[in-house]
Amino acid sequence: MADPVPDADPAVLVSDVSLGYPAGGGRRAYNAVEGLGFTLGRGKTLALLGESGSGKSTLTRFIAGRGSEAADAHARIRITGGDATVLGLSLRRLKRRGLQQLTAHVGYLAQDAGSTLPAELNVGDILFSPIAERTRHFDRAQLSQQIVEMMEIVGLPLTKLQEYPYELSKGQRQRVAVMRSLMLAPSLYIGDEPTLGVDANSRPRIVDLLEWYRNRTGATLVLVSHDIGLLERLGQRVLVLQAGQAVGEGDINEIFRRADHGYVQQLAQALRANAYDEVAEA
Repeated sequence: MADPVPDADPAVLVSDVSLGYPAGGGRRAYNAVEGLGFTLGRGKTLALLGESGSGKSTLTRFIAGRGSEAADAHARIRITGGDATVLGLSLRRLKRRGLQQLTAHVGYLAQDAGSTLPAELNVGDILFSPIAERTRHFDRAQLSQQIVEMMEIVGLPLTKLQEYPYELSKGQRQRVAVMRSLMLAPSLYIGDEPTLGVDANSRPRIVDLLEWYRNRTGATLVLVSHDIGLLERLGQRVLVLQAGQAVGEGDINEIFRRADHGYVQQLAQALRANAYDEVAEA
C-alpha cells in the first residue's frame, strides 16, 4: 500500500465527488455534497464558505480522512460518486490502515473542538498527547519551546498549562484546541471554524498562529470560516458552497466584487455586516 506523500502537488484533488450519509435514525439516505471538484496546490490556502447545511463540514471531515470516525454509523460519511486524492492517496480506495497513516499527516480541527478537550488532562498534557500517542521518541525540550511560542502567539499565559479545561473560558479552550491540532506538524491542515467561540479581540491571535504555522512549515490549509479577518489574511482562494454544490470560486475580493450568483452576493453582504459574528467569551 502506498504511503502519504507530504509534499504531493496538488495536495488535494477533488474530482466530481459526491458524499452522503446512510439511512437510519428515522431519516433517508441523502447526499450532502454533489458532484464537487477543485484542485488545491501544495502550500496554498483554500477557504470554504456557505450557510449551515451547505456541505462544508462533510467535505472537510472527508478529505481529512475522518469520514468514518463517528461512533454513530448513521453519521459516517460515504462516497457515492467521484473521488478525492489527498497527499497522493485516493480516498475511495483507502482502507483503515491507510487512513491511519494519512491522518498522521493531515491536521484536523473539528467544529467547536474546544468543547471536546479531554477533561482529565491539563493543558500541557493536552498539547503533548498527540505526539505521545504516536511515538515514545520525541524531543520534549524542543516541543516545550514550541508550545511556549504558540502560547505567546495566542495570548495565553504559561500558567494555563497547569489548568484543566473546566478552568478555562470557551475562547481559551478553543485556542488550546487549535494549538493541539498543529502539534503533529501536519503538511495539510484542515480547520472547521477555528475562531468559533473566541471573542473579537482574541480571534486575530488564532489567525496569527495559523499564519505563523503556514510560514514556518509551508503547509497547505483548508479553512471553513465566516471570520472576515481570517478570510482576508489567509484566504488566498475561496470556494462557496450552497446545498452541496459549488456556486462560486476565486480570489476573495474578486469573487465578492464580481459575484454573478445571487447567493454569493448575499453571503458577501452578510460577511461585511458581521452577520456571522459569534457571541463569545474571552
